[in-house]
Amino acid sequence: MERAFQTALWLLRPEIVFILGDIFDEGKWSSQKHWEDDVRRFHRMFRHSADTELVVLVGNHDIGFHYEMDWFKLQRFEKVFNASSTRIVTRKGVNFLLVNSVALHGDSCPICQSVEKELIKLSRDLNCSLQVGRSLRNCEGSQAYPPTPPIMLQHYPLYRLSDAGCTGQDAAPPEERHLLFREKYDVLSKEASQRLLQWFKPRLILSGHTHSGCEVLHENKYPEISVPSFSWRNRNNPSVILHGEDAEGQPEWPLPS
Repeated sequence: MERAFQTALWLLRPEIVFILGDIFDEGKWSSQKHWEDDVRRFHRMFRHSADTELVVLVGNHDIGFHYEMDWFKLQRFEKVFNASSTRIVTRKGVNFLLVNSVALHGDSCPICQSVEKELIKLSRDLNCSLQVGRSLRNCEGSQAYPPTPPIMLQHYPLYRLSDAGCTGQDAAPPEERHLLFREKYDVLSKEASQRLLQWFKPRLILSGHTHSGCEVLHENKYPEISVPSFSWRNRNNPSVILHGEDAEGQPEWPLPS
């Protein structure tokens, strides 16, 4: 992974890199010493120049599945990357919505309540930013963002039955594509997925977790790309997604690489 990442930086010179969670293999179980060792190893492997920004999302291997997650592990992760796990990153007029999808179980756990409250606020801010003149009374005090739907990034995919409709070299092996996904474990629940689409109406969703690539169109208008794992531990053809601009400076759809 270190050689692949450093070579990709050298060849592609990206302005910003997003990693969609599971930064640490055993972060959910690590002692403080092992955690600090893994953090040092991560920063060595994924070192980069000041010209490239690295943004990291949280995954279940970083803080545990929902039933293992707690404030200590979440805040330990957020401290390392100096940012909250649910936020908006805006670059060149593009709103990137980062979602802590591990906390979207909807069972009123304290972390879930905190994340949902923040998502509702971000939804209000983004929706108000799309209103001409922002003169609506319920938009008073909202934070302004570029008036464009966000690209939503999270570790878990939105709800889908399976990978049966996925094709291409990055898709799951044929013998695995028809295995049914478990809600709140392999994918988000139907309810959480619907809420996110309703709140944000994203122009694109990028997710990970399944280790395999897949393209899905939700409600016939919201495209999602599940990004294959970057680790040889998880698949024998790891890859990334590239997002660039055309000759006129307009964003182009991501392309697998």
